[in-house]
Amino acid sequence: MSQASNVFDVVVGGGGPAGIGAAVAAARTGKRAALIERYPVLGGMGTAALVNNFCPAHWDGERFIIGGVFGELRHRLIERKAIYSLKPLPTTNPILEPYNPDVFAEEVATLCHAAGVTLRVNTKITAVEFVNEQRASVRLEDGQHLTTTTVVDATGDALIAHHAGVPSTFGNPDTHAVMPLTFCYMIGPIDLAAARAGLPEAVRYDEVTGETFFYFSGWHPVVDQWVKEARQKGELSIPRDHISAIVSVPGQPNYATVNFGRVTIADPTDPAQLLSAEAEGRRQVEEGIRFFRKYIPGLQHVELVQLARQIGVRETRQITGLYTLTAEDVLSCRQFEDCIAQCCYPIDIHEPGKDTTLMKHLPHGAHYDIPWRCLVPRSGPDNLIVAGRSISATPEAMSSFRVSPAVLAIGEAAGVTAARAVECCCAIRNVNPADVQQRLLETGAILA
Repeated sequence: MSQASNVFDVVVGGGGPAGIGAAVAAARTGKRAALIERYPVLGGMGTAALVNNFCPAHWDGERFIIGGVFGELRHRLIERKAIYSLKPLPTTNPILEPYNPDVFAEEVATLCHAAGVTLRVNTKITAVEFVNEQRASVRLEDGQHLTTTTVVDATGDALIAHHAGVPSTFGNPDTHAVMPLTFCYMIGPIDLAAARAGLPEAVRYDEVTGETFFYFSGWHPVVDQWVKEARQKGELSIPRDHISAIVSVPGQPNYATVNFGRVTIADPTDPAQLLSAEAEGRRQVEEGIRFFRKYIPGLQHVELVQLARQIGVRETRQITGLYTLTAEDVLSCRQFEDCIAQCCYPIDIHEPGKDTTLMKHLPHGAHYDIPWRCLVPRSGPDNLIVAGRSISATPEAMSSFRVSPAVLAIGEAAGVTAARAVECCCAIRNVNPADVQQRLLETGAILA
């Protein structure tokens, strides 16, 4: 590989939704962009962790409020009949939209290739050296060095920013506790006829795909009582008072991905603790499947089909940026002049050490803005910007925008900002956010 092929304008660390949005957006401005992902597949939590759904941050009950790269990706999934694009009800926000994780991975790779992004998958970043305002060196585990003008940290844990000395907080500001982790997995086959007979509200029909599918998510008086009963009998030790999701995979409606587990550790960025969490997560997977077989209609004969590549992590670091988004901003539906993304998903806190989940919903038809300043570190390297759930925010605010539609939009704004810094030969913090907004609007983003 020639030395010139390792020279870029923008290098993005992390191939989850935020990194995908950043890399595609930067490349579409004509910049040389590279995306580095440690797994062999793009998609982050949506593929590697099997959290394969769009939580409804993008529909406020009246209209779509997130467009851009996310809107394009969602449309591609609809065209391929790889998503259950559930129709919003007239008085409530829609439930999550499940998608096929394999098709999702294919489509985001296609978006990257079409934009001209250089992909380095199955590759870890081992070090990033910020030489000056216009140059950084990114070292990969295979020994290669990439030279770049700007860096986007889309690792989810602010790993690059943390090692570069950017100030950050970790979890709860007082206790430093983080939300528990969940190991997701796929089960099947599901007997949809038996499910319809015993739990009819869990069987739905999607007009676009033409599929009848299993969909269970959230609180349900009967199922929650089964969970309580199993826990009282000692059949279930998972510290969770309800099942978050058992949802069919589009194209494979007799198979479903499951979000039902809760593992508490102190630091998900510690490899030893993460390894221990995954061991406990696997035990909970086995326990959950036994519970489903005994209690849930239609699931009497399911087996484990696929375990996620990694346990799902909800929270670690938040950088200290030019502005810190708060719970008050979220719940008051605050609007900002430097808005680069909108979100309407509720505050959704899996409380550490408890079996409950705290949800605080926004009013119907309302949303809050995510300001550009939250992506920009208050101090640290001049050519570094952060995308995804680790931007500057309180834990409560982060629990709302951490879902994939919002973080993809945040990533898109980060990629545009990084590209603009290259064009202007300036520090990230000196980019005019109005220029970023103009580019986002020109490419289909929704900012008002």
